[in-house]
Amino acid sequence: MTFFWPSHTRESFGKTLIEASHTLHADSHFQDDGLAELLDEFPREHLGIYCFAPQSEERVEPAHGRADGISGRDLLDAVKRGHIWLNLRDASRHLVDYDNLCDDLFDQLEVASGRHIFKRDLGVLISSPNVNVQYHLDIPLVLLVQIRGRKRVWLYPTDEQFASSEHIEAISLRETEEDLPFQAGFDAHAKVVDLEPGMAITWPQAAPHRVQNADVLNVSLSCEFMTLPALIHANAIHANAILRRKAGWHPRRPDGVTPGTLAKAGLSRMMKLVHRPAGTPNPAPQFVVDPDAETGVRLL
Repeated sequence: MTFFWPSHTRESFGKTLIEASHTLHADSHFQDDGLAELLDEFPREHLGIYCFAPQSEERVEPAHGRADGISGRDLLDAVKRGHIWLNLRDASRHLVDYDNLCDDLFDQLEVASGRHIFKRDLGVLISSPNVNVQYHLDIPLVLLVQIRGRKRVWLYPTDEQFASSEHIEAISLRETEEDLPFQAGFDAHAKVVDLEPGMAITWPQAAPHRVQNADVLNVSLSCEFMTLPALIHANAIHANAILRRKAGWHPRRPDGVTPGTLAKAGLSRMMKLVHRPAGTPNPAPQFVVDPDAETGVRLL
């Protein structure tokens, strides 16, 4: 597996959208037999199964599902004909082959970017034709690697207009999932990328984005990671959340590595030692994957 990063990667990394290419789409692990085996091997209790509503200006929580007692092949077939989004989060932690792939991928990114990369997490996304993932953001840095199918990604600025500090802080505290309020007018400010097999993109930390699959099964790698500046930024967001809630402050949004963000990052680390957020509870499943159902799912 080889990644080909553009010559400006070092100077642009973490500042703007970067497109790369790779050879992973030729790997047999991502053909149907390999995916069915992956779904059999991956711990089913850690598998994220979702249905998303169409993108709108209303915040609509995704429906959570489960897939008990069915084979990986049946699950894959249900995804092909249904409207299902599977997230095999932390595949690199659960499966040796994907742990090796994770190391190889991020080692190459380290060389290209000139940054030390840690908190490495490689997940696999398998999703139905025409599925969309609603407007949201991620606190870590993200690398999205397209393996099969086609999808369109809208990437929005990191300004307050597109994601308020209060919303980002709530995500940091795990008070809410990553979804954000959306306005149709945001699209005029978005960078749009049509991802094909063999393409990969990474973007600035905490940049809002949304995704729409084409009319074909999609397989992607969702790779989250940190650099030292990104970790400082994430901890400064966490500190701002605490200061806003506990002290009634209105802290400034973190911007770069400054004495202020370093102090906030230190505060965050101390607070996490005292009290680590419990996290949002897993919602009750609203549907089950049913290989016999016409749409691949059965509502509970």
